[in-house]
Amino acid sequence: MTESTTPIGTIYLLINSPRSAIYPALIKYLGLNIAITDNRQPHFSEAFPLHKCPAFESKDGWKLHETLAIMEYFISLKPQCKYNFWGNSPRQKAKVWQWLSFTNTDCVASVARLVYGSSTPESITANQAVVERNLLEFDAQLCKTAYLTGSECTLADVFAAFLFAPFIDKSFMKTFLLAHPITKKWLQNLFDNEKIVSPFLKDKI
Repeated sequence: MTESTTPIGTIYLLINSPRSAIYPALIKYLGLNIAITDNRQPHFSEAFPLHKCPAFESKDGWKLHETLAIMEYFISLKPQCKYNFWGNSPRQKAKVWQWLSFTNTDCVASVARLVYGSSTPESITANQAVVERNLLEFDAQLCKTAYLTGSECTLADVFAAFLFAPFIDKSFMKTFLLAHPITKKWLQNLFDNEKIVSPFLKDKI
């Protein structure tokens, strides 16, 4: 291989994981030469003993895990990119990070508990209440602004779209979104029209 065609590194993804879902789209949009594989590769366990996905290893052996850290690093590799990932001010950037953290922790965990957690009536009711509370937070913002941090789409919206996507076809999520039309409309707009999201998720809703 020539220098120009050699990947700058490899990202290891967990198949069907919401935290891994954004990477094929983000890498394609940024035009990064990064090999994409999954955590079943033997080298993954050797390189990342914590077995956390996603995880990135550069061709010189530098390693990085935690999805928010990897996203920021990949975006930093393309400083000429005109996409407004972080907003237009320090306050808006802080809000982008707030929503990234909220969706990556609270939202993913609450939905995952409904899918993979205890199936007792008490647990289901408790987990549904948490998902409902989280969706109300989206509603509260999206009734004021078109996107999570203002009038323009940022990384917060793109990341959230890919986090929700693996659960969209679940019956419980369809029920939740029917009860939250503002959030559903925002997601549908992202899936169908946003330039990073739509090539992968168009007509998902």
